[in-house]
Amino acid sequence: MGWGWSSKPNVMCNNKVFANKIHHFGKQNYDCAGIYTLSAQPGSLISENYIDSIYKAPYAHLPSHWFYLYTDEGSSHITIKDNWTATQKYLQNNNGPGNQWINNGPQVGEAIRLKAGLQDSYKHLLKESTYKSIELPVNSEHEELVELVVGKGKLNLAQLRNFLKKNKVDPNSIYQWKNRYVIFDKVQDLSVFQGKLKKAFPGVTVRPYYDMYYQFDRSRCDNKQTAGEWEHILLTANLVADTKKQKEYLNYHATQFEQWPEIAKGFCNADFQRLVMFRNGRQLMLVISIPKGKTLDELNPKTTENNPRVDEWNKLMAQYQEGIEGTKKGEVWVFLKKVISK
Repeated sequence: MGWGWSSKPNVMCNNKVFANKIHHFGKQNYDCAGIYTLSAQPGSLISENYIDSIYKAPYAHLPSHWFYLYTDEGSSHITIKDNWTATQKYLQNNNGPGNQWINNGPQVGEAIRLKAGLQDSYKHLLKESTYKSIELPVNSEHEELVELVVGKGKLNLAQLRNFLKKNKVDPNSIYQWKNRYVIFDKVQDLSVFQGKLKKAFPGVTVRPYYDMYYQFDRSRCDNKQTAGEWEHILLTANLVADTKKQKEYLNYHATQFEQWPEIAKGFCNADFQRLVMFRNGRQLMLVISIPKGKTLDELNPKTTENNPRVDEWNKLMAQYQEGIEGTKKGEVWVFLKKVISK
C-alpha cells in the first residue's frame, strides 16, 4: 500500500490498495468488509484485489450487514476498479463526491483473480505462515425480504417501482396479498434499505425479515445441476402464539436435514431449485424457487411420490402454524401474487 499526504492537514491522498488476496475474514464481527474506507482520499486507487469468504460472525447485530467492498462515511475521490469479488455485495454509505466504481465483481478477468496475492518472488513466505483454516460457516449473498403493510388507502405502486429502480433493486420483485406487499431481491444493505423505505413511504409499516432460519438448495441433491432461470413462489403464515411450540418448530427445521433427510429428497425429486424460510416475530415467509416455465401445482406432488415421510412432516408442522391476520377460518398458508408492471 502506498501512502501519500497532501499539504492540507488530516487528509490522506494517493493511497493504493492493489492486487491483495483477502479471504476468510470477519470472524468476530460484522459491519466490515474485505476493503473498507473512511473519509476523503483524493487520488486513491483500489484495484485488482481478490476478496472472498467472510465468516458468519457469531455476534452479528444485523446478519446482512457484511460486504466485500465498503466505502463508508465521507469516502471521496477514490477509484474502485477491476476487483474480483464473489458477488457484488458492496456498500456506499454517505459517500462524498468523486468516487468511481468500474468493473468490480465475479465477471472480472481470471488473470486478475489468479495474480492477486503475494508476488512470485515472495511466495516462499507462505511456508512460514501460521495461519490455520477454521471450520466455520462462510456467508453467501442471498435475496433479502421486506414486507410493507398498508394500514389505510393504497400503496402507490408506480412510486414503489421508481424507488426500487433508484436503489438498484428489480422493480418486478414485488409480491402482494391484500394490504401486504413483499419485496424479494438482493439489496446492498437491508437496514439501510429499510430506512429509505420508511422515509419514502411514511404511512406504511416496513417489516424487514432478518432471520433466514432455513435454506434448502440443489447441493443436497444427487443431481446438483440448477436451472438457468427461476421463478419464486411466496407464501406466508404465522407460528402459533405458544413460545414452547415455536421453539419446537424452529428446532425441527434446524435439524431437519439430519433427522428428516426424506424432506430434502422430496424437494430434489420435485426439481425445487431452492427453498428458504424467513421469520419476523411470529410471521413466516416461505420462498420456493422453481425452474422458469414450471408451476408449483405440477412439481409439488413429486415431493411425496414414494416418500410418505413428507406427508408425516406436513402433518407434524400443521400444529405449529396458523393463518395471518385477514385469512379465512382454517386458512393457513396464503400465496402472495407477483405484481407485474404494466
